Amino acid sequence: MRVPASPVFVLLLLAVTTFAQNPATPPSPSQNPPAPQSPLEEPKKPTEAEQNQPQASKFNVSDQTASGEDQQLGEIRLTTRWTEVGGDQTRSFRVAPHTISEQCAPGGVAIAGCIVARQNNIAEFNYFLDRRFFASRRFQFLSMYRGTEDPSVDPEHNSLQKAYVRIFGAQDEYIFGDALVNFSRLSFNQNIKGVSATRRINDDWKISGVGGVFIDRWGSLYKDLIGRPYTASVAGLRVERRLFNPQSAVGFNFSSSRDRVDSLSQIDPATGATLAAGSSPQPATNQIATLDGKYNSKFGLNVDAEFGYSFTDFDRRSSLAGCPAPCDTRVPQPTLDRSQGDWGLRMEGTYRFKRLSLRSSFVRYQPNFASINARQIADLQDFVFRTSYDVTDWFTVDGTIRRSNDNLKSQKTFQTTLLGPEMKFVFHDLPFYRRGVFEFGYRHRDVSTSDGSASRFIRTPFAEFSIPIKQTILSLGYERRQAQDQIDARQTSNTDRVAIGLRGIYDIGNWEINPSFRFELERQSRRPAICDFPVPTPPATSNPPGTACSIFLDPRLFRDSNRLGSVNIFVQAPRWIIMELAFRSSSATLTSLTQATDPTTGLALPPPFPAAPNGFSRPSYRGALTYKVRNDENMTFTFGFERNNNFYFTSPNYDERVWSGTLLYRFGRRGQ
Repeated sequence: MRVPASPVFVLLLLAVTTFAQNPATPPSPSQNPPAPQSPLEEPKKPTEAEQNQPQASKFNVSDQTASGEDQQLGEIRLTTRWTEVGGDQTRSFRVAPHTISEQCAPGGVAIAGCIVARQNNIAEFNYFLDRRFFASRRFQFLSMYRGTEDPSVDPEHNSLQKAYVRIFGAQDEYIFGDALVNFSRLSFNQNIKGVSATRRINDDWKISGVGGVFIDRWGSLYKDLIGRPYTASVAGLRVERRLFNPQSAVGFNFSSSRDRVDSLSQIDPATGATLAAGSSPQPATNQIATLDGKYNSKFGLNVDAEFGYSFTDFDRRSSLAGCPAPCDTRVPQPTLDRSQGDWGLRMEGTYRFKRLSLRSSFVRYQPNFASINARQIADLQDFVFRTSYDVTDWFTVDGTIRRSNDNLKSQKTFQTTLLGPEMKFVFHDLPFYRRGVFEFGYRHRDVSTSDGSASRFIRTPFAEFSIPIKQTILSLGYERRQAQDQIDARQTSNTDRVAIGLRGIYDIGNWEINPSFRFELERQSRRPAICDFPVPTPPATSNPPGTACSIFLDPRLFRDSNRLGSVNIFVQAPRWIIMELAFRSSSATLTSLTQATDPTTGLALPPPFPAAPNGFSRPSYRGALTYKVRNDENMTFTFGFERNNNFYFTSPNYDERVWSGTLLYRFGRRGQ
């Protein structure tokens, strides 16, 4: 496939990236693995700020890095956006606070009903080069630059998104710049900026090494950006040896991370005092050595295991007072002024014999075990066993059991334990409808503590249908969650969840039409004021662990509902035009209890509290119309419109509208 070549644009891109500044990602499209989530904690929903974080530039060449042919790809993307924000403008991530003050509060006097407006521009220049290098190697270069004054896109005006030089052959690989280093799960598994080298020695040995820095973006290396982390000097080594067969190996790994204290100011901006050891953020030093191995048998047995030991100084800054008594070294102590060591272990195994499949995993990470370059959870023991059996060609039984706990060194006053069994029955390839899939089952989650301070469980029967009808797929789902708290009855609830979805892939007269629809409804019943805890007996100031919420107050039953709906449609005409439309709405009807006061005395009245309505609605609309200039997909113009609304029962509403125009031009030669 060829696209128009343009040496002028190549020179422009090379010149621009010389002065660029910002975030980075490796040759691989993979980003840093997400932070692990402890099974002992409830899943955390992303906040509105996290959902609106700046996004990396979209220039994916991962499918071209191994083509083996000479190629060069370039892309220029120019975007201008006009944003209008009404209502509570502080909820917008596209308008800076000083812009709101200038337009809606000149001289410090707020203008009622003011609408803030701003124009933002974005320019991106991306370039990828792949050439034969000497006789048996290849040379690759990637540079991605972005310039913008839109803080919702990037906090820097000029930023280097990605940059690397890669030289590789059949036996070796060298990367200078951004690289995703993946030695093993416990040792090194993240993006770095530096040098990565890999060398094979015959067919059995492989040595990998890495050195550089870890930072959130290039600009943080030399600019004092808000929210940037410590710059960490990182290094690592892996030696791998094949055993038995090409799929089995054993490896030794070493990883080191050392935060530079001088990379962040050590002055508290609120008090002007020097930050003491133990204050956040904490600059740490971490070294870890691990031994991992994997074995794949032709008889269906696969085993993967790793053991590691780490040494960590959780705060490099010296503490004048030292570790305060009682100094419990069974847990991380930032003021200890020395390294603390501990170990971690993981094991996984799978086995398949005819219709039977078995899978199991076990991890144990001690309280002081840390792997900063791989981000593991400390103080966790987790065991999972899963089995699946194909009873017939159309019926499968699947079962899972999971147990997790903390407090591995008895360093806490109690231990939290999770027990989670699950059973599922799957019907597929049915004689009367082979394309349909029907699942139903039951999952249970029980969380308890050794001192009785927590005891709750969730029972969840569920059923799901997937029914393809020609070019349309219909999906239906239902589950009932019975959450019961044995200590605090106010946390007990029953929730019914219903979901329906449709997705189609149609080709009508060379028109490609892909619509999709999904709607979810959750209805929860609860008694938020049914009881209260007894008053502690003096001189005690709190109740003993396990004391139940036993004083009966208000038995009223309240019902809340949450709704989530989305509609999307993609239409591509035979020539010239591509259209995308999307609608998403998230809404909730809630009941809140507020303590009333006596109008005469002004004193708070005892329960029952009066119920007050509450809730929100957050609809959003998006549309984009793309025109292919001369019907060429390498030169397009896209007009987009986006509207986001937040309607609240008790707080100011929010309305944001964005109009945008984007010109995209691609050039170069793509490998086959």
